[in-house]
Amino acid sequence: MKILLTALFLCSISLCANVYSQEMNTSQASSEMMDHSHMPIAVPNDVSKMSLSLSLVKDAMSGYNLTLLTKRYVLTPPPSNMDMSELMGLSIDNQSGFLEGHAHLYINGDKIQRIYGPNIHLPETLFKAGTNSISVTLNNHGHMYWTIEGKKVVSTLYVDRANNSELIKHKFESFPSN
Repeated sequence: MKILLTALFLCSISLCANVYSQEMNTSQASSEMMDHSHMPIAVPNDVSKMSLSLSLVKDAMSGYNLTLLTKRYVLTPPPSNMDMSELMGLSIDNQSGFLEGHAHLYINGDKIQRIYGPNIHLPETLFKAGTNSISVTLNNHGHMYWTIEGKKVVSTLYVDRANNSELIKHKFESFPSN
């Protein structure tokens, strides 16, 4: 009897672990299908390689004005007639022949918003005292970040709000727009 109870107990543990594992896999797959913002997508070899640089100036009234300087890339919102599988792939601008998509803005590592054009105002409330980082990635319409030769297309500024003479302390650009 003791052996039978032990066997039933072990089987129930195994069954519960299997069900839990399946639920976790389903939940993980579901969340992965919905959040593509941390997945890379490579720029194909036969497509023009884009570049990205950032420019930042203090706004006359408050905050800062950020400008995205891109080459061979079209910043645009996603077309409303695309389904998710189309959003996840390549989208080429008919006029220029360049890849199109949008950008993601991060301040101090937190995603703030999408960017669909070259200019954006950044309110002072987004920044803490001292040094802050402003990063921008180029993304396809499905929010996947573009890579060239395995490197993310990203530009980052390190900003010292207290230093009025030299606002930008350091700049990093993986593929600068010279």
